[in-house]
Amino acid sequence: MGVVLLVSAALLTVAAVLVVVRMTVGPTILDRSMALDVLMSVMVCAVALKSIQREETWSLPMLLVLAMVGFVGAVSIARFASGTEDEEARDDDDAREGEER
Repeated sequence: MGVVLLVSAALLTVAAVLVVVRMTVGPTILDRSMALDVLMSVMVCAVALKSIQREETWSLPMLLVLAMVGFVGAVSIARFASGTEDEEARDDDDAREGEER
């Protein structure tokens, strides 16, 4: 079991280094946001690996929170990068402008 954990930790470290390089080199914001999402996944895997190593279960809620933060962050960046608003938000803005006139 120790060898598997050691190899897994080494692979996660290599993945994290490659992702950080991609975040710094990435020519567009979408490349950087994708790298950030992958880095969040690597962090979740690292916390899970540490939890397995120590045979503890208290970090499982932290894994859930990290996964949710990663998802919300990726969706927020994708929505920001697309440059479009939600149709409901536009309709609300149009309705407010109509009331002001």
